[in-house]
Order: sequence, then C-alpha cells, then structure tokens
Amino acid sequence: MRIALLALAFAACSGETPKPPEPKPAPAPAPEPPPAPVDPINKDADISGMSDAEKHDFLMKLGEKVYTTGDGGIACTTCHGPEGKGTPPAFPPLVGQKDLMGDCANHATIVIKGLQGELVVDGVKYNGVMTPQGDLLNDLQIAAVTTWERNSWGNTFGDCLPKDVKEARNGGEGKAGKGKADGADDGKAGKGKKGG
Repeated sequence: MRIALLALAFAACSGETPKPPEPKPAPAPAPEPPPAPVDPINKDADISGMSDAEKHDFLMKLGEKVYTTGDGGIACTTCHGPEGKGTPPAFPPLVGQKDLMGDCANHATIVIKGLQGELVVDGVKYNGVMTPQGDLLNDLQIAAVTTWERNSWGNTFGDCLPKDVKEARNGGEGKAGKGKADGADDGKAGKGKKGG
C-alpha cells in the first residue's frame, strides 16, 4: 500500500499537469425531414405531353379527388352523393344523364355557371341550386371532374379536356340550364335557368 501512495505522490510532484479529458464530439445534427410528398395528381399539372390513355387515367384520378373533396371547390359528392344518385328533391342523379352530361361543353358549362330552377330528371322534379364552380376550379379540375362523372357509375360518355372547358368558359353555352334531362322528353320538363 505504501508503494501505491508513493507512486501517487511522485506523480503529483513530477510537475506534469494532468491532461484534461478530451471533449466529447458534438452530436451530429438531426437529419433534415424528408420533403413533403408531391401529389402526383396536381391541379396545375401539364397533361399536354401525355398519351390519350395517360390523360384519361390522370383525369379520372384528379376528377375523383375533385368530386369527393372539392380540391378548392365544393365537393360534388355533398349534393350528388358518393354513387351519383343525387339527393331528391333538390339535386338530381348523375347516373345515366347523357342528355345533360353527354356534350362536354354543356357539362362543363353546368359546372362553371351552376344550375338552378326546376329540372325534371327521369320523371322526377328537382329544384335545387348548384353553386357555380367556375371561379373555384381551374380548367383542368373541371375537365377532370366532368371526365370522372362521365365515366363513373356505368356512364360511358367519354372524356373532357381542358380545351373543352376553356371553350365553355369563353361562351360555349351547350344545352345547360334547359331544365330537361334524359327520360324527361315528354314536354313537361321545367325551364331551369343557369346560375352564376
């Protein structure tokens, strides 16, 4: 034990200063969070370079998004329902309504300008107000939602493109607001008028 004390005393008297402990390295910075996922179904996408099949697929995906969430506008499902069957007596069904939806310009005009007044669809009177969406949705969104409606629930009315919507915005009236729908050609259809 004496030897250990002597060795300790000798080390203390040797004039050497003990080395300070080495500093611990600074912790590595936290990794940056990954970038927010980019929504590939973007309302501002450029679809001009896509094939017809790619355009259709894109429009269907964006159209479903617009129909169910509104994507900046009012969700169509709120009034027309998730299955496009409407909400009588205010909002008509979209299923099988080729007379109002078969023409792209007409269909787009209804979405852009809205629709109000009595409307007879499949022999049932509807009298609601469809809010104009033209100031809420861009041409691609309207082309997408109309394409989705025209190709859902058994409908096979084809696609609408942003150029069709642009044409409708610039004066293409179509048949929107005439108050007549498929199955209502008995002359008793009401004369609805366009909203907006």
